[in-house]
Amino acid sequence: MILLALIVAAAPATTATPPSALERLTREVVKPLESFEGPIGVYVEGGPAPANRAIASLVMASLAQKKLAPVPIDAKDATEAERLAREQGLRTLVRLTVSFEAPRIAVRGDALSTWVNFWSGQTPTRNGPAAAIAAAVDADLEALTLAGAPGPVSPTRPLELNFGIVARAPGWPAAFTLADVDGDKKCEVIALIDDVVSTWSADGKLRNRVELQGAQSVHPTREPFGFVSFSSGKLQAWSSRRERAENFSWEGKGFRSAGASETLSAGPVTVTPRAGFASFAREVTWAGKQVVWPEPIQSFALFGPIALGVGPTGSAGIARGVVPLSLLNGVGAGSTLADFDGDGSPEVIVSSAKASGDGDEVRVLSLGAFESAQVRGGNINETTATWQRKLDGRVVLAANGDLDGDGVDEVVLVSWMNDGTSEFSVLRRAP
Repeated sequence: MILLALIVAAAPATTATPPSALERLTREVVKPLESFEGPIGVYVEGGPAPANRAIASLVMASLAQKKLAPVPIDAKDATEAERLAREQGLRTLVRLTVSFEAPRIAVRGDALSTWVNFWSGQTPTRNGPAAAIAAAVDADLEALTLAGAPGPVSPTRPLELNFGIVARAPGWPAAFTLADVDGDKKCEVIALIDDVVSTWSADGKLRNRVELQGAQSVHPTREPFGFVSFSSGKLQAWSSRRERAENFSWEGKGFRSAGASETLSAGPVTVTPRAGFASFAREVTWAGKQVVWPEPIQSFALFGPIALGVGPTGSAGIARGVVPLSLLNGVGAGSTLADFDGDGSPEVIVSSAKASGDGDEVRVLSLGAFESAQVRGGNINETTATWQRKLDGRVVLAANGDLDGDGVDEVVLVSWMNDGTSEFSVLRRAP
């Protein structure tokens, strides 16, 4: 048995693009340099070379923006770098050493004035300011790829999350989403069960039911599979039991049909169903560009420019605008992205890929831990979770949204129960 729905959990339009690990590292490196005088020589050593070059380029670009006239220094060691900087008439030298210390990438070094006081005696002494530089960040997929040799991920401090039940429903949902349909800044739960789209408020009260009206599909899937999204005041829903998707608009207290739709779009993502299969085609249109995922897609979650794609075989990957080069196994399609700790970077919420058995395991991982494991390949169970819980049934769907209007997203998980019903569970950050 395989999982059956596409979930696109897009971050609000106002969410700033999370900076990459190297960008955050560069900010920390450049901070102490703002009081120094240009032109500034930049010397970077350590390894690996691709990471060195990337950090050197980012540091020089940042210094250039601050009009400090950076100049690269190519030397065999730090002592020669100082001599070359002085010969070139540079006023300051920055000496950096890059090291990968899984799961973090670190930069250490110093900044010093290259002017020398020759009147201080037999041994020349330096004049001007000096500063120590030390910075480290959790490595993301970009940094790990440049480092070339990811190491094991050390445990991180557990998250504190509250768990509860939002609603129970007869039948197994084929797809669902969270969206603020009435403008009260609180998301409703919208689920497609059989041929009916049902809407619940955050307190579990049923608000509306509307039935799909399109022609029956000649290639329905064996189990429920579908698509639900809400954008710009319009709801779009498609079931594998129907040939085409339908649009709906919220009028007063419920949804009303607004005609058929030829495409399936959720925010910047457009997908194409595979006739008779419980998955979507590998070809995805993402922000106007066609992206070919490594395999067909069952779920696709967005957080700004970061995407999590899960395939029917349980392989999953994080992408940052380009297709991932490696995938992580053992991930269920009941997975999504959400920023539980409020640091601007999402956590990865994953279900297991098992198709049978008693209960399911839901785990929350840091983005860095997931990407580090993704580079190494292997199974999701080999990573360290910051939170985990065993749930009844199979967790087949997941989405994020603000249910209570406090400005912090919750995550709702949909479990298919053995008796043919379903359960909607919510994860929210503890106060």
